Amino acid sequence: MLRYLSPLAWIRWTGQFLNAWAMSVPWQDAAKGVPALLLLITLGVTGFIAYSDGSSWRSNLVSRQYRAAVDAEDFATAELVLRRQLKESPDNSELLYRLAETRDALDFRDEATGIMRALVENRQHVPAAVWLLQKKYLGGKWSDLEASEKRELGKVLTIVYKQAPGDSRVTALYADYLIINEQAPLAIPLLESLINDQPMQGLRAAAIARQNGMEVQAERIADQTLRVVSQKWKEEPKNVAVSLAVAQNQLFLARHSDAVETIETAIGRAETSQEKQILHTAMGDAIVAWVGFIEQSPTKTLKDRLRSLKMLQLALQYAPSNPRVVTLVVDRVLATVSDDHEQVVALREALVKGTSPGIAHFIEGTAAMMNGDAEKGGNHLQMAAKLMPNSGAILNNLAVAMSTRENPDLEQALKLSETAIQQTPGATPHFFDTRGQILFQMKRYSDAIPDLERALVVASLASSAHKSLAVCYQQIGENEIAQKHREAAQESTSD
Repeated sequence: MLRYLSPLAWIRWTGQFLNAWAMSVPWQDAAKGVPALLLLITLGVTGFIAYSDGSSWRSNLVSRQYRAAVDAEDFATAELVLRRQLKESPDNSELLYRLAETRDALDFRDEATGIMRALVENRQHVPAAVWLLQKKYLGGKWSDLEASEKRELGKVLTIVYKQAPGDSRVTALYADYLIINEQAPLAIPLLESLINDQPMQGLRAAAIARQNGMEVQAERIADQTLRVVSQKWKEEPKNVAVSLAVAQNQLFLARHSDAVETIETAIGRAETSQEKQILHTAMGDAIVAWVGFIEQSPTKTLKDRLRSLKMLQLALQYAPSNPRVVTLVVDRVLATVSDDHEQVVALREALVKGTSPGIAHFIEGTAAMMNGDAEKGGNHLQMAAKLMPNSGAILNNLAVAMSTRENPDLEQALKLSETAIQQTPGATPHFFDTRGQILFQMKRYSDAIPDLERALVVASLASSAHKSLAVCYQQIGENEIAQKHREAAQESTSD
């Protein structure tokens, strides 16, 4: 019995069987069976071809036909080949994608878009998402999209970004999408990853972090961005754009003196008058930011006021036409009208003399109006209007500044706003928005409504105007209209 369990015995018996079988075959008649053997082989190959899928030579042949048709721009033939393949594999994503591309090439864009959308929606198909992004959304405006398109764009960007997180263009677009959809904190790491290629995206990330109360992270990102742009400035010492990027990062980090020094160095290296003009304007902005930083102190001493006035004097030397500089000069001069300290008076007079004649008349006229001398104020403002066609804009800006202070003087701000409208033929909706918002703050709701409604035509003003109008109509008992403005405000904010 044990021999039946031995492997060696079974091997020996198998060999004996094969040998006996081979000896029993009539090999002299084997040639007669060749046709049958060939038929069997042919049937086997034919069956394999008939029932094999995509990897067979038949599929390869069809694929070659498709590529040849596309290369020859014979898209009608390419479509015919694809539809034959789809009969066998109707759910093949790659074939559906190729069909959509072919239909697009035949000018059936809507049908192609429908196929691509289905691939994205149902199968998360990356090439289809890329196609939709390139063909439908790149180069467009977010505000022009419908709600369904905004949702689709978000899905497309999410799919593409996950597939290619290293693509800087896709990363920037995805970050923009998150910011627009009020998910700005999620965009911070995306923008931070772009610092080396697009340094100012780093400053953007830092600003978002600061807005969301992440001050430590904001300063870290700004420091990192500053290191990158500083290195680029060393490599390109005459590049104005890079020098301004360095200064902007320094201002963000409250390193105002460094920013002023950076711009001054860049001015010395500037090669054209246009570059110098850009840098002079930037110097004015930097000094204005520095003055604002100094004046954040809750207790401003005489020394602080004198320092601010001296710095504004310097800003005027660099950028006498910079609207921010002019507006701040006017505001600070008027704020010190009642200050009779000898040094303040001297600096105030120097500032007025340092401005253009139009600005000087503007300051004198505005000061007179604030002191109740309407006749004198009107005369000076009329002369300012002749010398300075945009004096109304400055007056309007000043009204905004006065109405948005911590302790606003709304009566004076309203006078300035009304004078700005009177002095400016064809005043823009911005002027009426200023007056409307001041009247709103004064709780003169009925008076504010006409001005605020004139501001709705400007997209940048619409959201705040709708919010204020909602309150105004609520206060006068028009609840239905108020609700419409609340809804419009929400829609404007989401856009």
